[in-house]
Amino acid sequence: MSDNPLPPRLLLLDLRLGKRAALPALAGLAVVNPNPCSGSGSGGCQEANTALAVLVAIDGEAAYTDWQQRFHPMCPSGFPHIVLLDPWDPELARRIIRSDAADCCAMDDLERIELIVARLEYQPRTACGETPSDRLAHLLRLQATVDTLPIPIFIKDRERRYISCNKAFEDHLGLAAAEIIGKTVYDVASEEMAAIHDRSDVEHLAQGGSQTYESRVRHADGSIHDVVFHKAVFLDVDGQPDGIVGAMLDISERKALERRLELLAATDFLTGTYNLRTFYDLGRHELSRLARNDGELALVVIDLDHFKEINDRLGHAAGDDALRQFVAVATENLREQDIFARAGGDEFRLLLPDTSPSGAHLVAERIRSAVNQITICSPRGEIRLSISCGIARCHPGDESLDQATMMADDALYQAKAAGRNCIHPAPEQGWFPAFST
Repeated sequence: MSDNPLPPRLLLLDLRLGKRAALPALAGLAVVNPNPCSGSGSGGCQEANTALAVLVAIDGEAAYTDWQQRFHPMCPSGFPHIVLLDPWDPELARRIIRSDAADCCAMDDLERIELIVARLEYQPRTACGETPSDRLAHLLRLQATVDTLPIPIFIKDRERRYISCNKAFEDHLGLAAAEIIGKTVYDVASEEMAAIHDRSDVEHLAQGGSQTYESRVRHADGSIHDVVFHKAVFLDVDGQPDGIVGAMLDISERKALERRLELLAATDFLTGTYNLRTFYDLGRHELSRLARNDGELALVVIDLDHFKEINDRLGHAAGDDALRQFVAVATENLREQDIFARAGGDEFRLLLPDTSPSGAHLVAERIRSAVNQITICSPRGEIRLSISCGIARCHPGDESLDQATMMADDALYQAKAAGRNCIHPAPEQGWFPAFST
């Protein structure tokens, strides 16, 4: 066995974003970043029972704050740390020296670093300084590794207070670690959202195991995100619930795509109105409500007059424009609960909850009058729009919209036979007997 003593083990934590200077070529250097074997010293990743000090490489105020708030609390009391500045900043160095740092120097000043290390070797070690360093190296490396993940991660104790988190969780809340650790969700979120999350944590701690659920959260910038929470209860040495660890996976893009696909499946791509399938789905709900409440429900079938002529004379682009302009005008005259759909071609259907046939006539007349103000223009000419409408009443005993649709279609044909640009039947004409119960 060699009589030469082993070089002192030095833990190095590199918090620089911009790495100008190389790592110091020191014997016994063990880098505790996610890539532990990136040190340049001959000691590399050697194992040792104790470490002499932690070398912290920083490139400015932000990195120093990160060290102070996130990593320094992991070190045993009195455990020495040396701050390496890259680039050198005299003012920041003076502040660091006035703190509890063992020393501070430039990252590329190898001679000064070696002198600092030599001085520490010959200083009496406190009991805390003799603490085995394996756990400290593991904690520093674990925190540095978890901080590289873009997924917010947090840990709470059994009292549901935060005891650790990663950088992504800080960014999510817009708070530094020092403003999170030791606090509850009520200190970092709105009261409404805090109550929801805290109730979930209480139930989770009581039940144990793991949980996965979707939720919506507000980020520090005010934006709302869809996330999946993955949470698990961890146990103490006696097997009792000791806290919760959780991760938040952002699924906003996926949910936006799902909503987009749902919208495309439910609407007409040209006009943005409901398609016929959605119309019948919503219509069944209205018929069920009509059966329960015995109220009123009216159906209006609408055709654009001379639509084929618009396509033939002005072109299909003008026909598409006519459909879109008609829908825009009709929508302006409808309530939120009204169900408006394109049945195909130039035919549209309108279901009016809590509306009698006479009330439906008033709605249809407002739409007809507004449509008469639309002129479709193209290089081939122009045509003023008009519509014809047929109205029918839905009955509480109807199992589907088929009977009312047949009656509304008959009324529409009569409106066309009467010269178009009108509504049938008109209130003064009296309603078809089939419209009444």
